[in-house]
Amino acid sequence: MFEEPLYNIGAVTRITGVPIPTLRAWERRYGFPQSARTAGGHRLYSEGDIARLRWIKARVDSGMQTRQAIRAARALEADGRLFLPAIPEEESRSGADAAPASLRQPIIATLLNHDLRRADQLLGEMLAFHSPEDLTLEVIGPALNAIGAAWEEGRITVATEHLASNYLRHRLLMWMVTGPMPRPGNPIVLACAPGEWHEGSLLMLGVLLRRQGWPVAYLGQNVPFHDLADFVAEIRPPVVVLVAMRAETGRQLAEWPQWLHQAGSRPQVAYAGRAFVVQPELQGQVPGIYLGDSLQEGIRRLMEILQ
Repeated sequence: MFEEPLYNIGAVTRITGVPIPTLRAWERRYGFPQSARTAGGHRLYSEGDIARLRWIKARVDSGMQTRQAIRAARALEADGRLFLPAIPEEESRSGADAAPASLRQPIIATLLNHDLRRADQLLGEMLAFHSPEDLTLEVIGPALNAIGAAWEEGRITVATEHLASNYLRHRLLMWMVTGPMPRPGNPIVLACAPGEWHEGSLLMLGVLLRRQGWPVAYLGQNVPFHDLADFVAEIRPPVVVLVAMRAETGRQLAEWPQWLHQAGSRPQVAYAGRAFVVQPELQGQVPGIYLGDSLQEGIRRLMEILQ
């Protein structure tokens, strides 16, 4: 864990007091610290990196030149004589390291106040301590639900709902496209039912699949069956996942076999969505594999199908 890259550059600056431009300059000039990178190219640092940075900053603050401090740290560490203490508990478990569920309200309040810059900062701090998977399940998903409920109850305007929801959806899309290198094979197709515009749960599913290394073809909202059939016939996915949030679109999913089978495609088809939770009787009307009443259950069921 001491050398595992976990902390983003903002968290490292907060803990060490070394400004972000200085961190980048040291890495460029001296090859220190040698940060890891996310799939999206963002720097990640370990506790060991932070301890080394603190040691060097203390020497620089006392008058030593940066180059000399880095050279001394490397020499001492090579001889096993550089003491690197762990990050104190009170610092490593500051606000961003709280349980993910406790971070929902700050991000919701920030988005409803239209402060996107602060939202970027909050999510950046959260990512220093929590994985995109945890934030997807425990922060982004509940935040989307809360924002939608606030609009339905008349507590926020349509404009505010669109701003906040689109911000979170864009974050999910970014996590989905910057996931680990996908394993070989045809992609899993993810699509909303015809006429279905609520894609939040489908986006979250895409993030969770990509973070586990599965290739994904994300089609998103309102996919007509005739277009879906042509697409599936061309790429031959192992599984097609269809989502419906409303009873009306849930009933339309019963029609998928006539389109996909006519196109000569017979993939495994799974389905899920709020429509089937609110009206369980719809489950008996749609052919295919029902993935369950929650996103976590759906992921487990998909893993069983794929593996």
